[in-house]
Amino acid sequence: MRPTIAELEAFVWTARLGSVQAAARQLFLAQPTVSLRLKSLQDELGVRVFKRAGTVLRLTVDGELLFVHALTIIDELGRLRERVGSAGEIHGTVRVGLPETFAVACLPLILKDLAARYPLLRLELSVATSSHLEDELREHRLDLAFLVHPTGGAAIRLVRLGRQEAAWIAAPSLGLRPTIRPADLQDCQLLSNPPPSAMHRQVIDWFSAADVSPRRLDYCTGQMVIAHLVQEGVAAAFLPVKLMETALAAGQVVKLRSVPQFAHAWVCAAHRVGSATAEIEAVIAAVERVLEQIPFLLPADAAGEPA
Repeated sequence: MRPTIAELEAFVWTARLGSVQAAARQLFLAQPTVSLRLKSLQDELGVRVFKRAGTVLRLTVDGELLFVHALTIIDELGRLRERVGSAGEIHGTVRVGLPETFAVACLPLILKDLAARYPLLRLELSVATSSHLEDELREHRLDLAFLVHPTGGAAIRLVRLGRQEAAWIAAPSLGLRPTIRPADLQDCQLLSNPPPSAMHRQVIDWFSAADVSPRRLDYCTGQMVIAHLVQEGVAAAFLPVKLMETALAAGQVVKLRSVPQFAHAWVCAAHRVGSATAEIEAVIAAVERVLEQIPFLLPADAAGEPA
């Protein structure tokens, strides 16, 4: 007999989480059911796939070989369902997380695209910083998240969508020079999303590269609020350029050239490994279609250049 998808899912999640009990919670199954699937898998293959290390299950050599193939099979299965399925099969609810700037720029077209193609599909939307959304995804409170500069990890599958331009933005009233270095902003009032957000990581890394620490860095969870305060001349901030394009065009704020330069951050679709349902893939595909229509991300030929 050949291993079933159910057996492979039980195996993958037990390997990921280190216990049958944790895998059972992940799969919404009774613990004996997962144990039975693992026993059946080992009997069919004729090998032991786990060994016990204290209270944690570890992969054997044979288990490590199986894990690579099982992971590929489960991940591809979800994508296969989307490629061969019909619109009538896409239904239910997907819990989706989006960063604020991404949501403001892209969400109207995403929702229109999905409503036209999959009228039975529903979204539960959460808007927050990428770091918060990534935590929500790991803790199973989201099914799918769109993340900027994600930390990733073995349990998260990332689909790169493109790069987002960001830069130091300030009102002319702050009197900053067009080209700034960390020392130029050391005593300037700055705003950022709180740690461990992508914005905060990029800001701190930029200062650290010059062995400088910002003395007046305050935190705010809302990028739209930060953008408003920057426009009012309260502080400077490292922000997505797309968020500030109207204010930039009106001359209310200016984009500053940074030395050292920032690398443009990746924007990724993210979901837990092994959770690629047809509904999740449908949402990702809709986002990809929308991003082809609007200039939210940098063109491919410019995406490798630093901001």
